Amino acid sequence: MASSSTTTQTAGRSVARPGLFPLGQALASLTVSAAQAVFNFPTTLVKWQKRYEMRRHLDEMNPRLLADVGLTRADVRREVEKPFWIS
Repeated sequence: MASSSTTTQTAGRSVARPGLFPLGQALASLTVSAAQAVFNFPTTLVKWQKRYEMRRHLDEMNPRLLADVGLTRADVRREVEKPFWIS
């Protein structure tokens, strides 16, 4: 039986994972993905909060300011109705 190998990205560098078969490769990839998700979660929360705040400010703008930036009230409504996790 031939051995397999894979490469895993860790902190921006590739790490060889010799001898892993498809299930092992999938688990190694999942582990790296989970670690990245946990590491990036605080950044994601800040991004979501800023997006929420920006949409609230946009909703509070008067019609003259909206016209200055080339938006209509319908454009604003469409943007404000999006969930915070959707960009």
